[in-house]
Amino acid sequence: MIRGLKIALIAWGAIGILMGLAFIFFPRELGDMVGYEEGPAYVPYFLASLGGAFIAASVFFIVAARDPLKHILWVKFAILWSSLGVVLGLYSIIRDYVNFSQAGMGLIIDAVFTVAFLALYPWRAARGG
Repeated sequence: MIRGLKIALIAWGAIGILMGLAFIFFPRELGDMVGYEEGPAYVPYFLASLGGAFIAASVFFIVAARDPLKHILWVKFAILWSSLGVVLGLYSIIRDYVNFSQAGMGLIIDAVFTVAFLALYPWRAARGG
């Protein structure tokens, strides 16, 4: 179970780093890819800031994968990050900020990792540690 959690954390971290780099270096291309209209000139700044946050958190997800029990708070943070992605994605779709074709892939990826992290979380070992 710990091995599966390690793999999930590394995969989540790698995806986060790639997304962060994409937000920093290719914000307009990402927007075009999912059908967003051209926004105000400051939007790439916000996306670059978001990309930096993705990279920073993802580095620590990968570090936490080396010893998830020692870094259990980062495992909990990964669960929170992915589950908030699901909640905020659904909220944005419900409020018509975006449609499913724009936010669906991120929503599905967040949901898959939320389920994986909860299923692989070392409940007994974390409680006893």
